[in-house]
Amino acid sequence: MGDNDTTIIRTDFDLATMILSQKIAPEVIEYAHKRLYAVKDLYKEKANKTELLSNFIWSIPVTVFGFSHGVEDALLGQEIGQNVLDLANTAWVNNKIVVLNACSCGKQLAPAMVDAGTRAVFAYDDLLTLRVTSDTYDPLEGFKESINTPKLLYDGLKAKEVYDKTIEEYNKWIDYWDEKDPVTADVLRHDRDCFKLYGNGESSITFSTFLILGLTDIFFLAWAILWTFLEVVRTTKPLWRKTK
Repeated sequence: MGDNDTTIIRTDFDLATMILSQKIAPEVIEYAHKRLYAVKDLYKEKANKTELLSNFIWSIPVTVFGFSHGVEDALLGQEIGQNVLDLANTAWVNNKIVVLNACSCGKQLAPAMVDAGTRAVFAYDDLLTLRVTSDTYDPLEGFKESINTPKLLYDGLKAKEVYDKTIEEYNKWIDYWDEKDPVTADVLRHDRDCFKLYGNGESSITFSTFLILGLTDIFFLAWAILWTFLEVVRTTKPLWRKTK
């Protein structure tokens, strides 16, 4: 537990949260898994303070991603009238890096987290808008790739580097849509401009201890196989030396 743990909070109760939780968040979860981070997924009914506190007590994650609706001082939970993160429990994310993919959390909640000891917080200080125009969810890809760029934290990048790469990703998709659909470009431009980094830009997370343990296991397994092979060679008399 500890430096190999990450917590994902995702609600799913309307179109916006469905897109965030089912179309966007899974990419972050898969990315963390591939880098051997232990992911605690607080999805739907588990997106509440009780489950979150239990997770923090037993796992002590170093990163927390939130995918939900938000207001200036809270990340909303699955149940109406309940928050997952708000001004009353900012101390829970002490010494963590937090990514809040929700509206307006950058106004009060993110600064309050930093004041309470959070190392760095990525948040939007205005409405986070997703433009979806068809059943195929076009042009969602640009929004998904931009929103999910903070997954690069799992590669050991510093918070400021992750922020800069997120802005670069937004700019790439803004340029792409400027001619195809200026409205989509404007929505992306709005999201980019309200995406902010709070706290220490030098913050980063260590590589997963599962990765280190995995590499160690591979090394010892390879050594065991090599040793066994050498023992077989040493103790087996070559056929061309076999006597009658």
